[in-house]
Amino acid sequence: MRRTIIKATMSCFFVAVFALVAMPILAAKPGSNKKVFFVHHSTGQIYWDNGMKSALNNNGYSGKAPWWSGGTDPGDFYGLFTDYNSWSTFGSSDILIFKSCYPASAITSKTMLRQYKTWYKELFSIYKNHPNKLFVPMSTPPLPKAITNIKEAERAIKFDTWLATTYVAKYKEAYPGRNNLLPYRLHKKLMNDNGYLAGKYVVDPYDGHPNAKAGVRVGNTLVNVLNNYFAD
Repeated sequence: MRRTIIKATMSCFFVAVFALVAMPILAAKPGSNKKVFFVHHSTGQIYWDNGMKSALNNNGYSGKAPWWSGGTDPGDFYGLFTDYNSWSTFGSSDILIFKSCYPASAITSKTMLRQYKTWYKELFSIYKNHPNKLFVPMSTPPLPKAITNIKEAERAIKFDTWLATTYVAKYKEAYPGRNNLLPYRLHKKLMNDNGYLAGKYVVDPYDGHPNAKAGVRVGNTLVNVLNNYFAD
């Protein structure tokens, strides 16, 4: 009788141990405890409401994206990030995402493209002074073919490529050890082969605001970019 009890007890012990070993270990989501603030105008609202917010939340990020009342043109961001009132609004966030609205993709000349680059390089000192925040500048939203032209689209592509490559390299060269700049290639994600807004995202050929599908595309790909960054 005693042996039977001992055997039964040992059997229960091994079953319990096996059950504990077999239990899945739930890993923390990449965005756990990360707060996002998204500076945007109208196209950003479409992305946020139709994909960005849900994709971020599903990966553990929490976020805010009120319509920004100030300017969001490329030349506005330095003033934005050096303004005390702005920091009182988004300063507690871990990740600051910012973008211009669709008219900024109408880059009418090489001179204008050079000016964009100058304005964005002025932001280096902002990034340097806030090493614990991740800055995510988005390239400009692509335009439907009917309201732009091939030259403007080509310049917008060049700006998108520059932002993700040379821009990051120049920042790290200027401030070795800093790793808080992560551009997102918005233009590339939504364009067709010619650099125009892809047809599946167009609502009206004479309106730069995209449809809800663009929000899904932006949300899913942005989360992948953030998750890869935090996984390293």
